[in-house]
Amino acid sequence: MSTAQKRKYLKYTLATGWICLFIMLLLSGSVLTGFINGNSASGTVVDKQVYIEQIRGTGSPRQSELHEITVQYQVGGETYRIYANAHVYAGMGLIEEGDNLIVVYSPSNPAQAQVFSYALYSPMVSILGYVTFVCFLVGFPRWLLWRNKPIKDEK
Repeated sequence: MSTAQKRKYLKYTLATGWICLFIMLLLSGSVLTGFINGNSASGTVVDKQVYIEQIRGTGSPRQSELHEITVQYQVGGETYRIYANAHVYAGMGLIEEGDNLIVVYSPSNPAQAQVFSYALYSPMVSILGYVTFVCFLVGFPRWLLWRNKPIKDEK
């Protein structure tokens, strides 16, 4: 592979990393800005439910557990509740009733809220985070080595 082709693929790798980083920031931007601007409150897990779902497909029927938590928080003396899918966290036993979580809310409508850690570690953001990390892990050191070197013609 020629140096020109290697640099071309390096550009693609770094462009992919930047695109994934941009999408991650878009997906979690409202939550991050809410947290940075101080639109957050401490919430308490007041209820944890586990639902059993029957999955039928082409294979044999099987069961799946769905975990849902209720988080209660206060803003300006008003009490609010939000419901969050806690499958990843509750399924591993990381969240129990009485645990405190950070809730980020809309300043104009505090009833609109998200649990901070769920929004940042949603499956889509997690996948994009790994892709971004690998792209920059591979691409950035090569860019540092090649950024000032001229391309030599290979015969």
